Amino acid sequence: MVAFRQRLAGAGIHRPPWLTLAVFVLTAVPSCLQFAVPAVLHDLERTPAGLTGQWWRSLTALAVQDGGILGTLSNLAFLLVIGAIAEQVLTRPRWLMLYLIPGLAGAFVAYAWQPVGAGNSVAVCGLSGALAVLMLRDRQCVPAATPYAQLLWTGALAGTASAIAAALIFAATGMLLRLAAARRIPVAALAGTAVLACGVALAADQNIHGVALLTGAALSLAIVSPGKVQAMTRHSAPTASPPS
Repeated sequence: MVAFRQRLAGAGIHRPPWLTLAVFVLTAVPSCLQFAVPAVLHDLERTPAGLTGQWWRSLTALAVQDGGILGTLSNLAFLLVIGAIAEQVLTRPRWLMLYLIPGLAGAFVAYAWQPVGAGNSVAVCGLSGALAVLMLRDRQCVPAATPYAQLLWTGALAGTASAIAAALIFAATGMLLRLAAARRIPVAALAGTAVLACGVALAADQNIHGVALLTGAALSLAIVSPGKVQAMTRHSAPTASPPS
């Protein structure tokens, strides 16, 4: 247990991610239950009925998954990783805003692009977009693991795109990796740029993840200050008092 905590601290995870864990449980329970009771997905997923009276479907679609077992495992795993990282640098009310608002934005756009579906990946995209902006504004204010988690998430999102969009995302990320290897740009700036470029490519491809990424990025500019993030990060270190 001590070794595990030391590894988390080395990755920059000092604050217990209680909100992330709570959202994970609220998502994991129906997401797993749907495999035993298919009616759960049918009753909670996004459908055109969400615009004609069954308004709750836009929200409940974030608690079930349409990507099968692998898609479910991926979405839940990245919720834990990206969510825990974001909870180190965001207050919990802002975390929740950056999870739900982009998730709902993606859901409403989906009524035009993908009217039937489900998954919490669009909500995770909101947190990812916010972290991308923070990495570009002040790379010192995010945990050390952030760029690597973001690059893995970018790769996972590319898998949801069309062949052309996925090729563009991988090509852009590969070019940025070469620049980082040549030490022309820091890895945090690389990852932040890759996430935002992925958002643009996916949105152009009419993929709702792109809308959620860009919504999270734009919203973070309005509600998140890097200076406050730095102060919060200092207070969340083991030797200081936990943030309020």
